[in-house]
Amino acid sequence: MTDENDGAWLTGARVLVVAGKGGVGSSTVAAAAAVAAARDGADVLFVAVDGRPGMGELLGGRRITDREQTAARTSSGGRIRARTIVADQAFGDYLEMRGVGGLLRRAASSASLPMIAAATPGLEHLLVLGKIKELERERDADLIVVDAPPAGHAAPFLRSASGLSDVVRSGPIREQAQEVTEMLADADRCRALLVALPEETPITEVIELADDLGGDLGISLAPLVVNACWPERPGVEKTPAMAARSHKLKLTDSAKDALESAASFGRSRTVRQREQIERLGAARREPIITLPRLITPRIGPDHLDRLAEVLTGRADPGPVDAAATTGAGSAAR
Repeated sequence: MTDENDGAWLTGARVLVVAGKGGVGSSTVAAAAAVAAARDGADVLFVAVDGRPGMGELLGGRRITDREQTAARTSSGGRIRARTIVADQAFGDYLEMRGVGGLLRRAASSASLPMIAAATPGLEHLLVLGKIKELERERDADLIVVDAPPAGHAAPFLRSASGLSDVVRSGPIREQAQEVTEMLADADRCRALLVALPEETPITEVIELADDLGGDLGISLAPLVVNACWPERPGVEKTPAMAARSHKLKLTDSAKDALESAASFGRSRTVRQREQIERLGAARREPIITLPRLITPRIGPDHLDRLAEVLTGRADPGPVDAAATTGAGSAAR
């Protein structure tokens, strides 16, 4: 069941980590969240961990790189900046923070990281999270939206800090890991926004991810987003013959067969969708936001604006508008 959404969750923490199974539209939802916050006047930093192509252009800027860019400004005074964080660069920044000189730092960050990372699983993830932690601690932005890796990699990404804390007993790596763990577990600093499709496997995976993040890691969860939902159309419950009679129309047998096939498909999709959303609601206590399906060959900034309205409860999802898709009938990556 979808709970009342007043949009207050969006700025409930300074870091919002957005994650979901590959293909459910989590990157587009992350971009829409950034747009929603910027439209409220916030200075938003969008961090693309995997640097998915097309996100910079979708936000209104250029391709996202490790060099920060201002992608968009809003009439309310907000703006969206975008960048990715490369482990090599984060390693160099970390060495600089530790007081290592420039020449030695450049040599160490380029030559040592692959060897150190190979011997220390999770270190590259920790370096990226550590950079995000530093940006949050320095109040670099009102809100940092993190477009995290897909669900299968999101938990290891977020678990890297606690994992390294368990195996590294002392020194700067343990200190960094502890500081990242503290940020992730502080609801005023960090929350996770999880995204799924209204289908069995994505719903199962988002339940498992929510249990993992909210349980062992203690990360507070924002509302759960069910993306690309089919519209509820009461009319599909009628047979084509009944619908034709109510409008005083006469259908051929072939037209009846075609319409009944379409109506049957629509009924089955909405029934399964309803069942999966109810299953999510029974498994988790967080509010659920549904985003309707958009049939479009390419999602653009106008769609992000609409998504932002729905995410924050300022617009009803509507029958056909505003879902995160890149191809007709498929959710955006």
